[in-house]
Amino acid sequence: MAASNDSQGLKIAVAVFIALAVILAVTSYFLYSNWQVAEARLTKANEDIGTLRKGQSDQQNTIEDLRTRLGVRTTEADAIKSEIDAQNKKLNERLEELSTAVNGAMQKVQQAGAQPQEMQDLTQTITTAIQSFRADNVRSNYIASLDRLSELMKNLAVLTTEMGVNYLDLRHSLESQTSVTKSEVAVQTKAAEASRADMQEEAQKHVSERQMLLTKVDSLTKENDLRTTEIANLKAQLDRQKEDYDRERTQYRTQISELRDKAERTDTILDHPDGYITFVDYNAMQVHTNINRAMGAQPQMVLSVFDAHSPGIPTEKPKGTIELTKVGDRISVARIIKTINPIEPIREGDIVYSPAWSPNNPTRYALVGKIDINRDGRDDREELKRMIQESGGVVEFDLPPPWVGKETGQLSPRVDWYVTDERMPLRDVYRPRSEPIVADEAKLAARVGQVTKEARGDGIRPMPIERLLSYLGYDINTPIVGRPEAVNERAIRRLLAPKPGQAGAAAAKAKADAAAAAGAEPAAGAEPAAEPKPKEDAAGNEEPAADDTPKKKATTRKKANDADDQ
Repeated sequence: MAASNDSQGLKIAVAVFIALAVILAVTSYFLYSNWQVAEARLTKANEDIGTLRKGQSDQQNTIEDLRTRLGVRTTEADAIKSEIDAQNKKLNERLEELSTAVNGAMQKVQQAGAQPQEMQDLTQTITTAIQSFRADNVRSNYIASLDRLSELMKNLAVLTTEMGVNYLDLRHSLESQTSVTKSEVAVQTKAAEASRADMQEEAQKHVSERQMLLTKVDSLTKENDLRTTEIANLKAQLDRQKEDYDRERTQYRTQISELRDKAERTDTILDHPDGYITFVDYNAMQVHTNINRAMGAQPQMVLSVFDAHSPGIPTEKPKGTIELTKVGDRISVARIIKTINPIEPIREGDIVYSPAWSPNNPTRYALVGKIDINRDGRDDREELKRMIQESGGVVEFDLPPPWVGKETGQLSPRVDWYVTDERMPLRDVYRPRSEPIVADEAKLAARVGQVTKEARGDGIRPMPIERLLSYLGYDINTPIVGRPEAVNERAIRRLLAPKPGQAGAAAAKAKADAAAAAGAEPAAGAEPAAEPKPKEDAAGNEEPAADDTPKKKATTRKKANDADDQ
């Protein structure tokens, strides 16, 4: 049993060994066949590798050759591209510098005298070539860039050649012009040398004359110093004389002022009569006066009438006021404006006077300070000026308050009177008391004092406004006269009749004046008559003037009413 088991194991072992031997043989066969195929492949691969290495070596040699030809120093592709880009940028910068240099050279050539159009064409050609190269260099290869660069060099060579030719032509032209200029310069040099010689000669002459003038100036300076000293002495003497004159003038003005004040305190006669009444007609409310056109009288002049026995014009109480309506060559006709006192009517021979007018010379006035005619607290200087002008006067100077107007005219010794108004107003007018108004009032008071002092020094007499208004016929208290019911003509004629002893002379004078008025002025007014003429009734009988009919009384009453209305 045991022997059979051992042989069985041996058999199994031999079988296994044989199986393994077969497997090993088969495996060795297959492995050997695969090794031959792999070795053939390896040999071919080695051969391919050798070929590739040779091609790579050839390619590396080609790359080195190209790198050497391109002039790059690196072997990396990106670095080569960067270096090429840097070179292109540098090339563009050089082209820009070349363009700038060409433009500068062109400007110099043009300044030297080259043809402008030709230079512009050449400059345009170079600029176009450079811009074309720069535009193509961005998107072209190396060969195209070299081609454009060669074309650019060709254009530059042509430009250089043309510029050289132009330069030679310009040089020859300049040399010919230089020769001509040299000849002209030689001529001008000779002329300049001749002029210089003449100038030196003239300068020598001027030097000698200057020396003579200097000598004369020295003598004149000495004489001027003497004259200056003499003028200074005369000026000092003149100043002393002026001081003496001012001192004497001040003394005389003081004496004149004192004498004037003394005369005003004692003198009662203000002025001389301007004319006389030659005829009175109360029926027509008209008078005749010997004031005429030759004296300078004008219609609408207002005159005051004083008593014939007044020694001049002593007071401010005239008998009445008249207004000239017709001015003739010998006499004038006036209407009666106002009679102050009916008991003292205007008579023949009374004195006619105007405070604003004198025969052949108008009276000149100066208005100083406020002027309030009706004493209502408001300034009425314009109304006073109108009244003075109507009376034949002239307002030479006017100093109103600052809130009324500005100072006008000039105060001079030609002014006869200066008018002041120191009356208080009858009613107060409210004016705000502000600082500007108070300052204006202070300035007005100072200026009024200054003007008054100056007027006194120039001999101008003062005239209170109340006296002037009385002379001008103005009366604020004039009552309103009613319509008269009857007129006693006989009493009026008796009042107007001349005094005994003067009837004949008055009648003759009245007739002569009436005849002259009728011959010289046909429309002068009513004819004067010595006695009233009787009136005939319807039956043809004469009746005395005392028995006036109602119709005549009505006519007389109408004339009187018209005179009152006027």
